[in-house]
Order: sequence, then structure tokens, then C-alpha cells
Amino acid sequence: MPAARTIAALVVDDQHSMRAMARLVLKEIGVIDVAVAASADAAFEQMLGRRFDVVISDLNMPGTNGAELAERIKAHPELRSVPVFLATSNAYRDQAGTAVDRFVAKPFVVAELRDALEAHLGALS
Repeated sequence: MPAARTIAALVVDDQHSMRAMARLVLKEIGVIDVAVAASADAAFEQMLGRRFDVVISDLNMPGTNGAELAERIKAHPELRSVPVFLATSNAYRDQAGTAVDRFVAKPFVVAELRDALEAHLGALS
């Protein structure tokens, strides 16, 4: 049973307001180690430099999109075990791809994001 405060999350979204919203929701759950990236490429670079327990990425971003980021993560031998949640509106759910571990709808809902975390990391304390 991991303590929420020990989880390291990486939030990837090209919109500052969505990164800030995700950070607030995660902090409400108890996750205090929240890194952010404005692009998939920046996120991948961060992942090469430090360990994350989960990645929460927007789907529609300029350049590499969230589904492509998930594929890149799952293809990397040292990163493939990191769960990747794709965050987008329900209208784009069919574009999530097969490398994504979980779909979470925008706007973020505390209970839904907590359920997603617990499904992949175990019950949170």
C-alpha cells in the first residue's frame, strides 16, 4: 500500500492551466511530487533523468502527441513499466492507442484519478 505522498507523477500538457489543474487534483489526493512538462519531448527527457511512478499526458499536443509519447515510453526498456494515463475529453477517447494504460477524462475528477492511480499502483494510504 503506497503512501500517496511517496508517488512521483509527471503531468504532460501543452496548456499551463491544465498542468496546474492536474497538479491541484493530485495534491488533493496526497501526491506532492508532481513534475510538469509542456511537451512530450520534454517529458521523455525528464523521464530519462529521474524515476516517475506514473505519467499523465494530454492527447492533443503540438508535435508528439500523448499516444505517441506512451508508445515511446513502452518501447524503452527502463521505462516500459511506468503506467501512462491519457487525459483528454471523452470525444477523443478512441484515439488513445494501445500503449496507454488508462484513460482519464478531462476535466480531472479527484475520485476518478485516485481510482486510476490505485488500479495501477495499489491502494493509497
